[in-house]
Formats: sequence, structure tokens, C-alpha cells
Amino acid sequence: MKGCFLVDVKFMEMAVQLAYENVLAKNGGPFGAIIVKDGKVVGRGCNNVTTANDPTAHAEVQAIRDACRNLDSFQLTDCEIYTSCEPCPMCIGAIYWARPKAIYYACTKEDAALIGFDDHFIY
Repeated sequence: MKGCFLVDVKFMEMAVQLAYENVLAKNGGPFGAIIVKDGKVVGRGCNNVTTANDPTAHAEVQAIRDACRNLDSFQLTDCEIYTSCEPCPMCIGAIYWARPKAIYYACTKEDAALIGFDDHFIY
């Protein structure tokens, strides 16, 4: 199928599970992301905007920060990002600058809008 990629389901499930646990813990929105290199998780992040009082504390940005610390690098070459939802414009920018080889997401921005996380005005 054109445009279809083989996603490692276990990593996508991990990202979605992080989002779920984040909501249960009341740490922020229902968003989780992991970063994988050579089949190993090197970064994790959840949405912590409200608990950190930081509008940039989105799951993808948190995962990028974690992976960069763990890899001692500002770029994520040869890494893949798995995230529970299509990244917002801010996260897309951060992902672009981090230079991963691929990104996979479970839900679309339209799905997020249906549950009150609508960033359409930014686009």
C-alpha cells in the first residue's frame, strides 16, 4: 500500500501506554512518546504541560530531551519516534531539528481535536 510503513507495534503500544498512564496519574494530557534506536528505547516523554507549568512540555519534546541526554547528542540520527498522536506544529519543529529517521503516530490531529486538544488555529 502506498504510504504505508511497517510500524513496530510493541513500540507504538508503549507510547500509547505512557499516554494512558499519564492521564491516570493526572500529570497532563493523554499524550506519550518514545524514541527508539537500534531496537532499544532511548527516550520517553509524556505531556506535562499543566504539572510543569511549561507550554513546551509536550510528550514529543520531553522524549527528545530525554533521548538527547541519554545519547549525549543534540541529534537523533538513526532514531525512530513513536507517539500516541500526530505532533502539533511546535513538536514537528522540534522533531525536524532533532533529525530522526522516522516518526509514527497512532491518532491524528483531528482525533485530538475531538477530545478538546484542537490546535487547528496554529496551522
